[in-house]
Amino acid sequence: MKCVACGTELEAGALLCPNCGRVVSSKDVIRSKAQGGQLTKKEFYKLPGMKACRNNIRACAIILYFSAAMTVAAALFLDMLMASVIDAALLLALGLWLQFGKSRICAIIVLCYGVFNMAMVALQNGTIQGWLIPLAGAWAIAYTFKFHRLWSKYQKEGVVPDEAM
Repeated sequence: MKCVACGTELEAGALLCPNCGRVVSSKDVIRSKAQGGQLTKKEFYKLPGMKACRNNIRACAIILYFSAAMTVAAALFLDMLMASVIDAALLLALGLWLQFGKSRICAIIVLCYGVFNMAMVALQNGTIQGWLIPLAGAWAIAYTFKFHRLWSKYQKEGVVPDEAM
């Protein structure tokens, strides 16, 4: 890695430049790795420009966690435990997969699952309810696809897209 101030070659793990004395920051290390095409997917995800993706994917997962908790609470209140526990476990699993896997497939499953549940409730009750899960699914699709599009662009070109920095 080279010092961003003076261009001196730095030893691995150096905290200061021996030539100019500049402190080597974690951003400098990431920039250097990015220029060499050496960023991992996890490091790429932590770039400053990826903050919107991180926050929105996490928000979608939180909506799924909240929905799982509300499903369990409703099951306890309405005495419909078995079906609701399975539903809550599925929502929890999808939330974890979305948050930690950043999976596009999971986002699509969330949308389909939410639309299916919303349609089933509409057919049974005649009212539209449960719109939060399909909304979270659509939102998750937008941001997981954005993340993977930028990651693919970085892998192909070896340069971090401006949108990610």
